[in-house]
Amino acid sequence: MFDFRECLNWDVVDIDCIAPAGFAVMHAQDLGVASGIVGHPQDANGAYVDPAARKRGVFSENENVEGIAVLGERVGDEPVFSGVGSGREKAAVEVDPPSFVVNLVLVATPARDLDDDIDCFHFSILPGSVPLRRRSRLGTVRDSPTVTTHKLTSTDGFVVLDLDDAPMAIGIVRSAPKVLVDGANWLARSETYRYAFFGRKVSGASAAVNAPVDAKAEAVASFVTELAGDAFSTVHLSAGRGISADDLAGLRSRDPRPESWWSERDALTAAGIVAAAGQAAGGLSGRTVAIETFDAVTSLLPELFRVAGATVVEPDVSEDANAVLHADVDVLVAGSKVGLIGDANAANVVARLIVPSGPMPVTAKAFAAFGRREVTVLPDFVTTSGHLAAWPVDGSSTDAAELVGAAIAQVITHEKGPLLGACEVAEAFLGTWATVPFGRPIA
Repeated sequence: MFDFRECLNWDVVDIDCIAPAGFAVMHAQDLGVASGIVGHPQDANGAYVDPAARKRGVFSENENVEGIAVLGERVGDEPVFSGVGSGREKAAVEVDPPSFVVNLVLVATPARDLDDDIDCFHFSILPGSVPLRRRSRLGTVRDSPTVTTHKLTSTDGFVVLDLDDAPMAIGIVRSAPKVLVDGANWLARSETYRYAFFGRKVSGASAAVNAPVDAKAEAVASFVTELAGDAFSTVHLSAGRGISADDLAGLRSRDPRPESWWSERDALTAAGIVAAAGQAAGGLSGRTVAIETFDAVTSLLPELFRVAGATVVEPDVSEDANAVLHADVDVLVAGSKVGLIGDANAANVVARLIVPSGPMPVTAKAFAAFGRREVTVLPDFVTTSGHLAAWPVDGSSTDAAELVGAAIAQVITHEKGPLLGACEVAEAFLGTWATVPFGRPIA
């Protein structure tokens, strides 16, 4: 395969006459198509045994070119992930030769927003992080050079390990009729960055039990029995949505986290969130705060913010479910779900400081919009890390407010903002002992 740009050292000129439209049939291994015919250069994908390797490993062979000219790579403002620098490119639109009807070939979209409208940060694919997906006979799916999804054999469930060669993996397990693997991947990624930011060699993990309510108890019991085996001896999970701590009691005996972590984690996490807000805002006295309350941690926040001197505003959500997000306040604390604040509602957010209380509540598009408006978004994998104070290592702080406050102070003045600054800190540590995974934890 060659680089099309290196093949042409002159400007593309107008073509007075173009031959009638048709299909080119020829060897395509080293084919480059001039931009006078197609609106974007496209190198061949090295067609041989597996030319569709970038399409989730589909095994097929086709050494002919069958296609038509395409002038645009996107529709409106929709994002297109076209290629990797110094690597292969992937067309945004694919066609299949029509017979009686036109066949459309659908290509999987990215797991998150990738938008060319983003102008406040630069997203890059790191060397050695080419996505791939490979299934073994044992029900293990490798989604990238670092991410592995283990399909369980005893029940309908899975375990995602973000760094499969890490000494241990920490995360949560959820249960619902259908939990998607892609969402679990990003929750595991957020955990990886949490521990990496604080200098710990830990992989993020995320597990799921897919079961209806009437079959959940039996399914969860099977899950716990399988996870207690030697194959998952370094995977340590706590309860997420749809799971209780009692459900996972059979896994506690080998978990390295001390008893104080289990008993104090909610209070410590809440203390860290308040400390993060105070550090970023330069103090909370006289500040107005709107808080999205949705779990045990966030139910503790209103009183903690009042003690810190803030005024907690409680909008009426009876008529507008998003009233908290749109409240006219200085600080917004939110995080009930991944991607909570997206491009559609970011413009209605008035607060100048977004403090996550859960994983990845702000999408990439919303993050870009906030950047243009100089709204600060704190890193969720730092703001929610107060519980690490109950599990100190190498002399780390045992005070949640001090631990998280100092972490935010480290990145709040970063030239790219605290969220991307925290990502860089985490990646710098990951690069010392592991392959940096593909994609930052931004929804």
